[in-house]
Amino acid sequence: MDLKLNQNTYSALEKLRKTKGVSSTEYVLGDKKAIVLDVGISAQTTGKAAEKLGLSIADASMGLLGKTTIKEGTLKVEISKHPVIATLGCQFAGWSVEIAGKKRLGSGPARILARKPGKIIDAAGYVESSDKAALILETSTLPGEEDCKRILEETKAKDLIIAAFREDSSIGLINVLARIVEVGLFRLHNIGYDTRKVVWSEGTVPIPPLGKDIMYTSNDAIIYRGTVSIEADGWDAALTDKAVSKSSQAYGKNFKEIFKEAGGDFYKIDPGIFAPAQVKVKDLQNGKSYSAGSVYVF
Repeated sequence: MDLKLNQNTYSALEKLRKTKGVSSTEYVLGDKKAIVLDVGISAQTTGKAAEKLGLSIADASMGLLGKTTIKEGTLKVEISKHPVIATLGCQFAGWSVEIAGKKRLGSGPARILARKPGKIIDAAGYVESSDKAALILETSTLPGEEDCKRILEETKAKDLIIAAFREDSSIGLINVLARIVEVGLFRLHNIGYDTRKVVWSEGTVPIPPLGKDIMYTSNDAIIYRGTVSIEADGWDAALTDKAVSKSSQAYGKNFKEIFKEAGGDFYKIDPGIFAPAQVKVKDLQNGKSYSAGSVYVF
């Protein structure tokens, strides 16, 4: 199976160079090339233009396997084919990329080429090689020529395109929330479920106002009001209650409080809290449906 995720995503991102509010820098590195798109760092779009751009980047982060939409203040993601490849294989922000001496979060199909991190790529069950690599990057500093060289070496590609944004930009907010399905499937992975059995998935999450506390409020939106539905070729009913954020001892506290109690260290936070508020599962083998959790409002 060759889904050409990097090739297709590269082409889609390259078309955004002509979009209003997007600036680009091109580096020629011998027989290699890198394009860096500023979609939410110094370049800022607002309103419907930002929404459209943010949705395009969110779809690109999933290797174009998922579709992201916004309606009446709610973001929705639907992945009708290869949900685990779209999320754990591509969208999972699991590549720690060093930019200007700081670790930044990388996602997108380029992760498959660089195998970042290898265990998660293995869990997704898909590999590909490609001359083109497409990376989505959360960063406050645009990557430079040397950064692009390192990324090209890691991916073994000839052509690289990077879409870069700050988490606290409109584009960043949409992309963090667009991980609602990924959060659900990553939680299933962590509790021992073979996520390759998931054949369809959908997630919804309300969009909080963009502000200085967006890191906290976006997590609150997912943890306490995010919903994920899946159809799976076999389900373990014993896992249902463990698939939602309510299973965590930290549940009930806002994320700002949780983060503060952990000393500002994500790795000291109970991983069980990183899950949707509600999960619904349809087992296609026996026709039964299962659900756990509920939407919680402070």
